Amino acid sequence: MQIVVLNGRLSEAEEDAYIRQVTRKIPMSAIDKLILDVQGDHVNVRYVLHQFREVRKMGGYCIGAPEDWNYAKQAELRDTVPNPVN
Repeated sequence: MQIVVLNGRLSEAEEDAYIRQVTRKIPMSAIDKLILDVQGDHVNVRYVLHQFREVRKMGGYCIGAPEDWNYAKQAELRDTVPNPVN
């Protein structure tokens, strides 16, 4: 997790307190960036969550997110007929 302090300084203890406050609500692994904006005696706390990528499986192999594929593999995905689930 990246910690960014804007418009002022915070002690390490203050930063740790804000980290604990945020991670009580959201797991630390889900936060990419914690932004602490110092406004005098008040601190605005914002965070950027981790964007989990979709992984697809084609032909028995995990081959990543469809937007990273070449045009032929994207066309193959569009033409794929899913098996019905009964």
